[in-house]
Amino acid sequence: MSEQVLNIADLRDEIASADAKAAFDVIVEGFSTSGDFSVAAHEQGFLNSLRIKRNEEFCFSVVPDEKWVLAYIRKPELRKGKITPDMVMATFPDARLTNSGEITLRIADAGTALLWLELIKSADGNEGA
Repeated sequence: MSEQVLNIADLRDEIASADAKAAFDVIVEGFSTSGDFSVAAHEQGFLNSLRIKRNEEFCFSVVPDEKWVLAYIRKPELRKGKITPDMVMATFPDARLTNSGEITLRIADAGTALLWLELIKSADGNEGA
């Protein structure tokens, strides 16, 4: 019998709240439709997550919970300097800086998810393209 591979729908099923499911959908859609990112479900023990990579760099992740999704801005993205903890916390006072230097935010609804994506996209746009 082959081992079942975790997929994005399985991650979504871990969320009980309809609002948090909507937030998850917004995040998946937002990163999936951008040509800059790839999204994939990742299974690691009891902590399943959505890994979001830019090229080969693991820049963001989302961990489903019953009532929210925990969004991470990971070190490879922060090292670029376009997104700073101060910038995120000015928009999201509930955001936290982890001991490992990454930013987390509990996102419980689609509106917050859209605002989070907008912050990421606007930081990307500050490149003087």
